[in-house]
Amino acid sequence: MHPVTIVFGKEIRDATRDKRALLVAFGFPVLAPVLVYFMMTAIIELKMDAEKITIPIVGAQNAPAFIQWLEEQDVRLEEFSGDAEQAVRDKEQDLVVIIPGNYQRRLNELRTISIEIVSDGSRTASQPTVGRVHNLIRDYNREIASLRLIARGVSPEVMRVVISQTVDVATKQQRTATALNFIPLYIIMAAFVSGMGLAVDSTAGERERKTLESLIINPVERYQIITGKWLAATIFASLGMTLTLLLCIAAMSQVSLDEIGLKFHVTTPQIFLMLIATLPLAFLVTSMQLLLGIFAKSFKDAQSYIGLLTLLPVLSLVYTMFSPIRTEEWMFAIPMLGQHLLLVDVLGAKDVPLIGYFYSAISCLVLGMALVLVTARLFQRESILSN
Repeated sequence: MHPVTIVFGKEIRDATRDKRALLVAFGFPVLAPVLVYFMMTAIIELKMDAEKITIPIVGAQNAPAFIQWLEEQDVRLEEFSGDAEQAVRDKEQDLVVIIPGNYQRRLNELRTISIEIVSDGSRTASQPTVGRVHNLIRDYNREIASLRLIARGVSPEVMRVVISQTVDVATKQQRTATALNFIPLYIIMAAFVSGMGLAVDSTAGERERKTLESLIINPVERYQIITGKWLAATIFASLGMTLTLLLCIAAMSQVSLDEIGLKFHVTTPQIFLMLIATLPLAFLVTSMQLLLGIFAKSFKDAQSYIGLLTLLPVLSLVYTMFSPIRTEEWMFAIPMLGQHLLLVDVLGAKDVPLIGYFYSAISCLVLGMALVLVTARLFQRESILSN
């Protein structure tokens, strides 16, 4: 057998025997889709609850016409008594609407009326409901303003000089891919998490256990040892990415995205393309982890160093979120960023040029092999074996 195959088989056997390592390697691919499912379900429930709200009101008798209009909008109302601010502060109410006692008088005098909405801006869960109430008041304001103009023989069109109309050329699938851009992040992060245990254990772990010396005394080239370890860690990283991808798709197919105007439908060819786009990244990630692992004096130290690598895919997501860019072909050659762009485009059913997959794969494979060669060269040093 070839030395690379022997080292590869040895690392795979050691990894599969360690049940705790397997749990760590594949815990993230299983938990991430579960998190995605519950997070999206919670968002949909919040939006649905905002559509069917119950508004606590103080002074409902001061604005009978307004109250009647709210009821016609399928809004439930309940009279509130007590300290509105304290009730919201104590989280007894999401919000309280206060209608002033001079509402009718100011309405008759054609003066502006101020309706207070008491809410807690630090409570994220209540924001959809608060936004819904603000929109209702704006709609009522526009309706009354139009009636006032009509009563004076003036067309409401006078107040609408210029209006904007949105023509969205994106499909529902593309909007869904943009809204779910955290799924590509989870898929990319799976490469870091799933392959990390094996990459660390086969370098820093063996140094700490004093088993590395017994391995390298064999008449085998150092680069062959590193290559076997690299391929074994890559297998785990690839399996983690594939599992995360499939489970995320399965989880999202169970979420009622139609309730929030989104559409999620992924075909088998799309899954195949996403795997082609992301799996080469596993070779690069594990080569980086091996390189850092040989510098660590212990397994714990290596985990600390390699943990910083997980910030790299987060940076690509933050960059695309806060610095919108026009995708160019050369961007696919940037590791992490290229995979993120490819995943979003494939999820959105966009036509991705074949050169994008080529750039993405070649950049990861070439850079990964270069780092493996650097690691093998460093592995020649005797200082690597000493703590």
